[in-house]
Amino acid sequence: MTEITANYDETWKEAIGDYFDSFLAFFYPEIYQQIDWSKTPISLDKELEQITASAESETRHADKLFKVWLLDKQELWILIHVEVQSQYDKEFTQRMFIYNYRAFDLYQKPVISLAILGDETKSWRPNSYQYGLGSSQLTFNFSIVKLLDYQWEELEQSNNIFAIVVMAHLKTKATNSNLSAREQWKWNLARLLYERGYNRKEIVDLYKVIDLMMALSEDLQLSFEEKLAHYQEERKMPLLTNIEQRAIEKTTKQTLKQNISDLLVSRFGNLPENLSGDIGKIQDINILKQLLISTISVNSLEEFAQLVNSHLPESD
Repeated sequence: MTEITANYDETWKEAIGDYFDSFLAFFYPEIYQQIDWSKTPISLDKELEQITASAESETRHADKLFKVWLLDKQELWILIHVEVQSQYDKEFTQRMFIYNYRAFDLYQKPVISLAILGDETKSWRPNSYQYGLGSSQLTFNFSIVKLLDYQWEELEQSNNIFAIVVMAHLKTKATNSNLSAREQWKWNLARLLYERGYNRKEIVDLYKVIDLMMALSEDLQLSFEEKLAHYQEERKMPLLTNIEQRAIEKTTKQTLKQNISDLLVSRFGNLPENLSGDIGKIQDINILKQLLISTISVNSLEEFAQLVNSHLPESD
């Protein structure tokens, strides 16, 4: 049976990147109120790559870095970390400190760190890192939000798009062993997009988050899409055109292929052109998800190439 892997990191990254203001308004309203929103925040993806360049952790998490300006004209960098694994990470606080320090050391800018904890351990709430001896101490504090703290009724009443993201995250976690229940929750959340009064772009973007995060088996995905198509016909208000649906599928495949290549390069160095080409030939999203998981466990590029070859069309 094909293992179904939920995609948390890419969905969170895209949602935060597209709706940074809504992110802060929902999770950190006190920070949101101090920012001068007449000046457009700048996403610092290249700078973030430098900061996290030597990170060796295989933990699934999402990071974003933004430059903003406060109402008092001060420039501030905001480093956001979304921890999306199932269990707590004992190295988490140290990693938060290292990334914050690197950001300041490399660019000499004031940096604050924010963490979204999407794990399943309610008691795990790390918010500081410290070391020292005697009166010589270093203490680093950062703000955290625990997704498990949100009440479902509270999320249902909020029109902020991140209420939907949190709902999708929580129900995806809760249905790891029950994909039929996940399909039903995915359907419920997709319908909810119509009822929240979002504009078309927000609906399409949120649908992408729900669809990618709440991964289903092929038969359940088909069932979900049939319900959605029927619902759209009844309302005479299509959520997505066929062109948009194909574009989402294409983007998902491209993202998976890029992640596979990046992880292989990180582990083994340069990627042979023939292997890169073979990865590009695979169009089944579930197979690509399987291969992405395998990048962590294989012992060599040759072993991974054998896995890829086993999934190539016979004509190739």
